[in-house]
Amino acid sequence: MKSSDIRIVLVEPSHPGNIGAVARAMKNMALEDLVLVKPKQFPHEEATARASGAGDVLTRARVVDSVPEAIAGCGFIAATTSRDRDQYFRVLDVREAAERIVSESRRTPAAVLFGAERTGLRNEELEAAHVLIRIPASEGYPSLNLAMAVQLVAYELLRAQGARVVGRGPGAAPLASPEEMERLNAHLAQVLEEIDFRDRTQSGTHLTARIRRFLQRAELDENEVHILRGILTAVQSRRRHAGAGPSGPIYLDYAATTPVDPAVAAAMSACLTLEGDFGNAASATHPFGRQAAARIETARAQVGALIGAEPDEIVFTSGATESNNLTILGLARANADRRRHIVTSRIEHKAVLDPCKRLEKEGFNVTYLTPDRAGRIDPDAVRAALRPDTVLVSIMYVNNEIGVMQDVEAIGALCRERGVAFHSDCAQAAGKVPLDVRKLCVDFVSFTAHKLYGPKGVGALYVRPGARPGIQPVAYGGGQERGLRPGTLATHQIVGFGVACQIAARQLAGEQARLTGLRERLWTGLAAVGGAHLNGEGAPRVPGILNVSFEGVEGESLVSGLGGLAISTGSACNSASAEPSYVLRALGRDTQLAQSSLRLSLGRYTTAADVDFAVEAVRHEVGRLRALSPAAEAPPAPYLSTAPAGLGDGRDRTALAGEAGGPGQEVWVRFHLLVEDSTVKDARFQAYGCPHTLQVAAWLTRQLPGRTRSELVPGTPASWAEALSVPVEKLGRLFVVEDALHACLRRWPQA
Repeated sequence: MKSSDIRIVLVEPSHPGNIGAVARAMKNMALEDLVLVKPKQFPHEEATARASGAGDVLTRARVVDSVPEAIAGCGFIAATTSRDRDQYFRVLDVREAAERIVSESRRTPAAVLFGAERTGLRNEELEAAHVLIRIPASEGYPSLNLAMAVQLVAYELLRAQGARVVGRGPGAAPLASPEEMERLNAHLAQVLEEIDFRDRTQSGTHLTARIRRFLQRAELDENEVHILRGILTAVQSRRRHAGAGPSGPIYLDYAATTPVDPAVAAAMSACLTLEGDFGNAASATHPFGRQAAARIETARAQVGALIGAEPDEIVFTSGATESNNLTILGLARANADRRRHIVTSRIEHKAVLDPCKRLEKEGFNVTYLTPDRAGRIDPDAVRAALRPDTVLVSIMYVNNEIGVMQDVEAIGALCRERGVAFHSDCAQAAGKVPLDVRKLCVDFVSFTAHKLYGPKGVGALYVRPGARPGIQPVAYGGGQERGLRPGTLATHQIVGFGVACQIAARQLAGEQARLTGLRERLWTGLAAVGGAHLNGEGAPRVPGILNVSFEGVEGESLVSGLGGLAISTGSACNSASAEPSYVLRALGRDTQLAQSSLRLSLGRYTTAADVDFAVEAVRHEVGRLRALSPAAEAPPAPYLSTAPAGLGDGRDRTALAGEAGGPGQEVWVRFHLLVEDSTVKDARFQAYGCPHTLQVAAWLTRQLPGRTRSELVPGTPASWAEALSVPVEKLGRLFVVEDALHACLRRWPQA
């Protein structure tokens, strides 16, 4: 076999660096024929740089417009795939496929197809192949996949020829030393840990083992080790600087929602089309309906197992909000002739508080308990609030903003003792902490799929059999779900919910420990900022939620300056509101601290690199906003602090300042002006306020130089708002900016 008998084909490669890395891998393994199908960028200087001595392979590389052109003249085609199985082709592992390719290439040229980094090979491209090569892949890390996949296949091709990887002749590069190999393996382990690779795909563990085995058996030279370490560094860099790159901000809002696990998505997709279990579970007269019903009952058992419940105790709903409403409204209205009192807390989710407010309008009495400063509800306070006519106590297990865990077991025990129904919103607890409905003495539990890597739009309500007679439905029509919740069951969502619960149960212990470590690493970094307050400190908290308030910064400006992070200022249902968190206000935080809070929530795909990036981003932005605030000791420029004296050039110079608002207010603005010969020579500002306040103040300082006293104020707040697209509800804050300019006028000496 000659090296020209095997062709490497890259289909729509999008990263020029990968093309260069592939060329270098081919050079090392004595392969010469490279074909690129519609590359996004080629030729490109990054490709040349990464080729590192394999420029001749790049120079000879051909660019074509289609796969048929790329494989023209080849009598044998192998295509890489990440599929576990294929009904039409035998899928070979890399070594077996390499032996087949080498054997075939002795009589006819062969080609190996590698798919696009993010999408792989399409079905029609796979169908052009005689065999498929199993290459486990993760769409999130294309550099690692493409370059390493080519390196792996190329090595096995060379090995199949009975040749050595190095020492192929005079001038060959020296073998890497044991120390260099040890550093490479350590670097690989570090990157795989940072990207949490095993959790990203079911085949990730298999791929990790293959890469390590490959490194153990490969006789790599120094250049090859350098290339591999460069690939790993590129992966690290892309993750650590995700906020500035095309991959978007780092997601730290898992308490709002979670991405659907790939295994969940696969299970759901099998319940959508004609070939799958798409039927209506209520259609018991034909197999389509019976198959769907069977899938739903399997899911019901999976969901129940996560919380220690029996399958027939699970009622499927559209989510935790509906489950909360069904419990609170259904139980209260069913018992309105006997009991009309409800106990809950001031820090419940709006999905509990709003139904309670609705019941107050219907004549019910609601007691809202206040937490201590750590966010805990004292079980004795619940006991004291109970009355003979109390129909329900509703206390959430894990608070959605601060992550504090309530003593649900103690509250449940006293409710059971007093014969009062007990409901707990467990949307933030299910799949995050151990949950056993028997041990907790709960009668009703609400939870949802999208908080534990399942789909949105489906949730569940646990109903203890003994409590079932005391609740009535709030909607009617069809009688599904034990007569409590009508409507055709969404088979695909319920099946996905079941798989998500099964995965969560399997990973619960390990994820608890991992996320607790990441949360503490995050808090240690943020605490070093100074003036940072941990909300919920001293109370048991769920591993994945950290809520911190920062002194001396305005919350909206802080969040807007953290474009590299996807985070929340509180509950996702309320983070769009300018109002301070009612949860933090209930803990005793003042308005400014409540508004300057960040909720950073971690999850299955959060890495240590993500946490470190978040710490640096928050520390930088908090420091910037504090330095910009009028509360900072130093003005923005030393020469503006006092009137210059003794310049000796005959010019009349005056430094003056004017401010409006003040400490403790939502807006505080100070302008510094340097006036020379009755004209503004320079202008600076300090401000505490929302992003629009800062934007207008900065814009005005650019308008002020060259103005005289009579024309100092350029227009009106309304005209500024129009020019800078400031929302009308922020107009009042611009009047404070105007007042600061008028304060400058009052200090400007009359001519």
